[in-house]
Amino acid sequence: MGKNVLVVSASLRPTSNSHALALAFAEGAREAGHDVETVSLRGKRIEFCRGCQACQAGAACPLNDDAAAIVERIVPADAIASAPPTHFLEMAGQMHTMHARSNPAYAAAPALRHAS
Repeated sequence: MGKNVLVVSASLRPTSNSHALALAFAEGAREAGHDVETVSLRGKRIEFCRGCQACQAGAACPLNDDAAAIVERIVPADAIASAPPTHFLEMAGQMHTMHARSNPAYAAAPALRHAS
């Protein structure tokens, strides 16, 4: 039985190497029998986390942007693969920001509960 796999491409360029790798990974996962969804951060508006801790209290994040829809895709995933471009030996800022904003999913997402 296949797993639910979420692939997050963080490249802002549609023809970048990291985006091509994300698509190749997704195709390989599909060929292996998994259900795969690919999400691109390109064109998404994702604000910086403000540290209000609303998500830790079980409340919805007060920021009104595209991050909540991506977090909703993280929760049911059995596996998550991210493909951020590397800028100055670090992952690109848009992926780092999305990681911070995915905090509400940590308690609920199967892939994150078992990632230790």
